[in-house]
Amino acid sequence: MKIGDLEIEIKRSKRRKTITVNIERDGSVNAVAPFDCDDETIRKELEAREYLICKHVANRIAVNKAYVNRTFVNGQAFLFMGESYNLHISETARKSLEIVDDKFVLSEKCLPKAKETFINFYKKQGLPYLRERVAYFSKLVGREPVSIRIIELGSHWASCTPRQTINFHWKCIMAKPMIIDYLIVHELTHLKYPQHTRQFWDAVFSVMPNYKECEDWLHNYGVTLELI
Repeated sequence: MKIGDLEIEIKRSKRRKTITVNIERDGSVNAVAPFDCDDETIRKELEAREYLICKHVANRIAVNKAYVNRTFVNGQAFLFMGESYNLHISETARKSLEIVDDKFVLSEKCLPKAKETFINFYKKQGLPYLRERVAYFSKLVGREPVSIRIIELGSHWASCTPRQTINFHWKCIMAKPMIIDYLIVHELTHLKYPQHTRQFWDAVFSVMPNYKECEDWLHNYGVTLELI
């Protein structure tokens, strides 16, 4: 649906009672409306919010300027747990990818599938860490997941399923520990409060009083957590 200069994707949900506007990290906009809401009602609502939507889109575009266009070449910096390591491509590397002497050492044989190699590294190294931190925060939140996974989640940092599984995007392992802790607390709290209610945010605050700082960091600098 075209609103002014904005192209807004319209989605419908039987669970939705009001119209919600989402601005994705790439600056695209979508609106989720009640299943039986007609197009004209949606249009009027979005037109009433046009100024605020445009303001937030402009902010998102400005934030995206922090995006780092990485390439798999010697000297390129890649992130792991909030620390930056320069890449060294080695002909004699014993492993596909490892951190040695403050460098990411990538086997030259793996260069054609470098992105996949990095993702596998983040998953393998990140899962034990996440399990340890989830176990710690589960006691504070009062909820424990059935399982933990590191997967591709598109535009989401983490999620929890009705079956009490918590999923984390592999990109999370690039972030500093404080940010990872926030994502853990956020999803564990969802096991108690599925929606972002006042109770939910109060519960998050009780465990992590600085959660807003983490949210702001993800909003402003989440685009730096990209491989290429």
